Amino acid sequence: NPAPCQMACPAGIDVPGYVTLIGQGRDAEAVELIRHDNPFPWICGLVCTHPCEFMCVRGRVDEPIAIKDLKGFASERAMFEHRYENPEKAQDNSHKVCIIGAGPGGLTAAYYLALKGYRVTVIEALPMAGGMMMVGIPRFRLPREVIDREVAMIEELGVEFRFNTRLGTDVTFEQLKREGFEAFLVAIGAHSSFKMRIEGEDRYAQVVDAVDFLRRVAMGERHLPGKRVAIIGGGNVAMDAARTCIRLGCREVKVIYRRTHSEMPANEEEVIQAEEEGVQFMFLTMPVKI
Repeated sequence: NPAPCQMACPAGIDVPGYVTLIGQGRDAEAVELIRHDNPFPWICGLVCTHPCEFMCVRGRVDEPIAIKDLKGFASERAMFEHRYENPEKAQDNSHKVCIIGAGPGGLTAAYYLALKGYRVTVIEALPMAGGMMMVGIPRFRLPREVIDREVAMIEELGVEFRFNTRLGTDVTFEQLKREGFEAFLVAIGAHSSFKMRIEGEDRYAQVVDAVDFLRRVAMGERHLPGKRVAIIGGGNVAMDAARTCIRLGCREVKVIYRRTHSEMPANEEEVIQAEEEGVQFMFLTMPVKI
């Protein structure tokens, strides 16, 4: 049976295997093992929610193994020592596959298809690869060069990227079929926010959804959303938005959450860091109208 940490991993990565290799100083082999199940060990080593650590057996003795940090550490070291290498790819099978969307889903598919010998083209509406990793997670948590370096590893396998290309606007299915693509994978992500369904949320320009706000900042916009900002919600996106507002120079940033502190779904370290940075919290508060 797999260990509890591996069972908890959404990607099913062999956690005990790669942690052991890192312990032996075999970083490149650890990266190779991780990439059997996940092409982005460095990115995940910085931003993954690490449910593995919650299940870590060592946690019952003293504290869990720092699985996520070890993954990031090994990936960075292997990358800078030029030992982070792609596996051998299969012979070209001359079949063409088109992937719509260069986010984590599309890129993962591109990686494994390229390794199996397929000719892969990825079409992306944004001017760069990464999807929500690039425009949903702020740069202070995930530097752009980390994404670029791991995407470059996928490009090295012969995957072709077409940026600023939106399906249905810049190119059609018919055109792509004429180019000889035999299969399509639609991996367009979830770039829209939940609505609160309260009065006034669609009426004012000052009401901004967090996903859109984070995307605009990631694309280079540096304007303050306002001097005093209220963020409604208590998940990771709320923490990212609040901490981004602090970095843009907002004077007062307050997170408004309908439940208690302990019930906030955001990662504990994100909440602690937000508090340290001066984000204020208001609990058991439910907005009824704006």
